[in-house]
Formats: sequence, C-alpha cells, structure tokens
Amino acid sequence: MDQFKPPKIQQQAIQARLNYFLGAEEYDRLFVAFEILRIENEVLTLGVLSACTSEVQDKYSWHVAIVAEALLKQAIRKVNVIPLDDSRPSRAQ
Repeated sequence: MDQFKPPKIQQQAIQARLNYFLGAEEYDRLFVAFEILRIENEVLTLGVLSACTSEVQDKYSWHVAIVAEALLKQAIRKVNVIPLDDSRPSRAQ
C-alpha cells in the first residue's frame, strides 16, 4: 500500500483512543485540530495546530503510532507532525 488516508470513522476511533489515554484536558489542549493526513511507506503524517506541533512530535508521536497501528492494523515506523493552517477547521471532526 503506497499511500492511505484513514476514513472519518477510523480518524474518530484514533481520536477517541488518544483522548482516553492522554486524558481529556491534555488531548483537548494539543489535539484540537488533529488529523491524519496520510500514511505512506509506514510513515504517518498528521497535522495539528501550529502552536502544538513540536510538543505533539516530542511527547506524543509514539502514542499516535501505537494507537494507529492497533486500530488500522498496519505498521507505523515513524510519525511526522506538521502544522495545520490554524484558520481551517479539522476535516476529521
């Protein structure tokens, strides 16, 4: 599989699991506009608000990888966190 973007229902399942593991307060603070943009060659690229990019990359990228692997049933070897345009609403909501 070259490139894949999880459908909305899988995005929501990943969001719910992250919310459960991180706690609602931490999840809401960092993942308000969270969206998996693509998975390509075992690299998951996700977007969050620009103010949260480095913290999500440093503290929670492995959490995202573990949850995504479990729910999508495919290997994730690396997570890249990129900033989303702060003015656009998340499509995953």
